[in-house]
Amino acid sequence: MNSTDEFDEILLKTLDKTLRYVLGDRNTLIIYDYLEKSSCPVQDIPTKLDLFSAKLRDLLGTSRGQILGAPTILEDTIVEALAKELGLSLEKGAVFGNRIRRMKEEYCSQR
Repeated sequence: MNSTDEFDEILLKTLDKTLRYVLGDRNTLIIYDYLEKSSCPVQDIPTKLDLFSAKLRDLLGTSRGQILGAPTILEDTIVEALAKELGLSLEKGAVFGNRIRRMKEEYCSQR
């Protein structure tokens, strides 16, 4: 397995673990179903980071009755968990997809 595939596998495992920890199994499965119907199946997330982020925002959004900032908090939690899992530095403030892509570059360059 090359370092890119390895990173993608770690990303998906970390994402799944984080979603299940934060939202529970049932809500995680609801998110996965929504992503599947929105042309972003779970296995494609590593190559569709921006679409994943957009769909997460569509689903969790900021409309009435939803937690303000929930998508950003969830993305930050995923990035923090991934950085910890890989032993990489944590970049704050950048767009979710860009943060993951930079971590992937750093991870792959060390392999």
